[in-house]
Amino acid sequence: MAYEKINKPEGKLYHYTKRGNVESILKDERIKRFTDRECWFCTSLEGTLRLMELTVMQEGKRYYDAQGLPKRYPAFVPEDYVILELSPRYQNGEWVIWNQEFPENTPEEVLKLGEEFSRLKIGYRGDLKFYESPQVYEVAELLNEQTESPQMVI
Repeated sequence: MAYEKINKPEGKLYHYTKRGNVESILKDERIKRFTDRECWFCTSLEGTLRLMELTVMQEGKRYYDAQGLPKRYPAFVPEDYVILELSPRYQNGEWVIWNQEFPENTPEEVLKLGEEFSRLKIGYRGDLKFYESPQVYEVAELLNEQTESPQMVI
């Protein structure tokens, strides 16, 4: 993996999490990085849903966790997830994107998907503090709206 430093993003950021994490996030007024070096965000609600589609919605598919260990995605239950719309507080720290690296002869479709995945998310090295209570979006409701309104494409 190759990290690239970027400028601090402007405006709101979006972070998906399990519902059970919301109370501690609101209490601490920060998104914690847990076992990773960074905490990860998207710059749009649509981008966040697409990132979820490429990760936690991939029931049974293989992925590698922050320690590099192979895992499989569990069953996806939309009601278990929310997306937080955050206003980051100013603080020192590095913003990064993660550029997915692939071996030579990787099929073009996989390269494009890797590039999309890398551009959907931005990382903050450390715990990200935010202002005010974030807007909380219910993932189940967003997915229902998506199926009812075909113009919303993720």
